[in-house]
Amino acid sequence: MIFWILKPLKKSLFIGQYDGESTFKLPEVLRGFFDQLDLLLGKISPELVLQLGSIELLGSGAELLAKGMNLVIAFLIVLFLTLVTRLAKRQVLTYTCMGLVIAMTVYFAVQINNPSELTVWLFYWFGDLYISLMLAAFFSFLHDTVDLKNAKRLYGFIVLGAVSGGAIGSTYFRGWISEMTNQQWLHVVIGLGVGICVLAAFAGWMAKTIPHNEPDPTPDEVPKKKFIAALEGASLVFKSRYLIAIGGIVGFYEVTSEVLDFQFTAMTERFVDKGDLGSHFGTVYAIGNIAALVIQLGFSIIAAKFPNYRIHWILLILPLSIALSSLFFLIAPILIAGSLLKIADSTFAYSVNQTGRETLYNPLSRQEKYVARAFVEVFVQRTGKVAALLIALLVPMILNKRNEAGHLETSLLGLQLLGVFTCIIVALWFYCVKIVARKFEALEKEHNPTKNQAPKQAQTANSSA
Repeated sequence: MIFWILKPLKKSLFIGQYDGESTFKLPEVLRGFFDQLDLLLGKISPELVLQLGSIELLGSGAELLAKGMNLVIAFLIVLFLTLVTRLAKRQVLTYTCMGLVIAMTVYFAVQINNPSELTVWLFYWFGDLYISLMLAAFFSFLHDTVDLKNAKRLYGFIVLGAVSGGAIGSTYFRGWISEMTNQQWLHVVIGLGVGICVLAAFAGWMAKTIPHNEPDPTPDEVPKKKFIAALEGASLVFKSRYLIAIGGIVGFYEVTSEVLDFQFTAMTERFVDKGDLGSHFGTVYAIGNIAALVIQLGFSIIAAKFPNYRIHWILLILPLSIALSSLFFLIAPILIAGSLLKIADSTFAYSVNQTGRETLYNPLSRQEKYVARAFVEVFVQRTGKVAALLIALLVPMILNKRNEAGHLETSLLGLQLLGVFTCIIVALWFYCVKIVARKFEALEKEHNPTKNQAPKQAQTANSSA
């Protein structure tokens, strides 16, 4: 719920900072660098250097730079999570993450009503940092307390709670955006954060009675003190084809998701007035979250009754919806089609896809659940983001032009070209799902041998008779 209040708030503030009249311009320190570069390379390509030194971006383009800088934050989070999970008990990770989030929220609540340009950038990064910390804390706690036998049955309902919070948060924001100040929204976030801490304490107390149900470390598993955190996680991942495929799913999703978000933001920026940005963002997010709630509710009921469902069908829903929405955008690059890109993403990414992806970690050892997962879900995730951002950034840098009024304007052709790129990435995504599904089914049989013994025993009895 908190995230879906923060997301449209930070996004509308950031995009509104750089409209057509006001643009993001390359900082003076970089301009000086390009001036010096011009002296060195002037005989080679003076026009290119001059163009680089005068880069101007709209809010959608500047947002790509802001997201790209998150890679440094991602690396620090990997180190932080690895250290805490080694030293702390189950619930302490949640307390630590939530405490940091509340402290940062209080800081921004003091300045957010009349934010400076720097505050807008810092607040944008805070929104991304929040979801990284809380998701890592929550699912680490969950994997440590739920065994594989119950994971497929329960994870659907657990993610349903998260989707319900998203639907409520985004709908509430959409309905009250014009009635509350930015500072009041952050006061709501602080109150919800304190509530999460109380619930975490209660859950931690209950978890003391739950035994650990996880496989023993394998002989070739990397020793805990062999590498620094990030390299340790990378070593675990690259030794396992299964974890590599999970990393591919995470990375390819982030690439497509960031491209879709840029297309959606650029279309909104082009066709929606500055004063209506928050309302439009809130509306699209609310539609996506409500749709996710309905889908997750149906899936949770089915999963509870039929826990032996094939995991690959769940993992294929999101890439298929992204491919279809991208094809529609290629045919009709209009505001509705651009909004559908985001709706298709948020409808399935935060519901059935999240459920399926988190279930993949359940049969792994404790070190793989924490250290390898931290590397995949944070470092690989952010690397995928950066790769997508660099590709998407070429569109505003090369194809954006000024309109008749002299305002910078996003190129529709460039956004369509990104749609073609998305379809190619989705094809690779499908391949990773195929690899993961086969391995997961094998691991599932190892953990639940009785599941396959019953049919064999029945066949033996019939043949004997």
